[in-house]
Formats: sequence, C-alpha cells, structure tokens
Amino acid sequence: MSVPRIAPRRPLSSRAPLVPLLILVVVVVVLFLGVRHLFRHHENTYERLAQDVTMALQRDDVEAVKKYQNAETATLINRGIVGRAADTLAPLGKLKSVKETTAADAPAREHEFNVAFDKGTVHERLKLDPDNKIVLFKYDKVTP
Repeated sequence: MSVPRIAPRRPLSSRAPLVPLLILVVVVVVLFLGVRHLFRHHENTYERLAQDVTMALQRDDVEAVKKYQNAETATLINRGIVGRAADTLAPLGKLKSVKETTAADAPAREHEFNVAFDKGTVHERLKLDPDNKIVLFKYDKVTP
C-alpha cells in the first residue's frame, strides 16, 4: 500500500503580500461608494410629495390624487380634472427626477419643482396647508 503524496503548500510568506492589497481594494471601494452617496441629490419631503402626485396623475388615479389634498380641495378633484392631467403627463413617459426650485424669498408653504420625464419637462407649483396637505397644484405646459 502506497502513501498518497500531498502537494506542498505555498509558504505563508508568499501569500502575505496579497492580504494588504486585498484590504486596500476593499477600502477604496467602500470610500468610493460612500463619497458617491454623500454627493448624490437627496430627495426632500416636498419633492417626494410632488413626485407621488405627479405619478398618480400620470396613472389617472383619482383616489391617489385625493389622498394628498386637504378636505376642501379633495372635494374638487374629479375624473375630468385628473383625466386631463393624465392626458398631458402620461405621454411624457417615465418620470426621471423631481428637483425643488423654490426661491429663498417664496411665501411659506409654497414650493416649485422642475419635473423631468423621458420625453419632456414640466414646471410644477404646490401650495400646502399647515398639515402639509395640498391646497393648490399647478403645472405649466410641457417643454420637450
């Protein structure tokens, strides 16, 4: 009976330079992702609200639009209003971004946004009540 031969292992010293290199690569990747995250635009509350309402309008979803309105303006929202908005916004394609453009001296609770789609841009304006419910929502004509 013969004894199987085991291949000799590489000495530890020949693998040692790979460990610091691997650690360096991991640190560089983590730093890159961290810095990228820091400088990315972070959506604020009002941008999220404008995005949600715009997407609900694109889908022609009356109930979703009403849930962002205050009690008084929710009664004014109907299939005709939402349908006309859907006819304008749906052909623009997927919503890509919402950026707040409100001037520093704008009245309290009034916000403006540039909303970019695949096929155009729309300027929107929101006016909110003290409970952050919409009392006014307007958008300008589409800019291709």
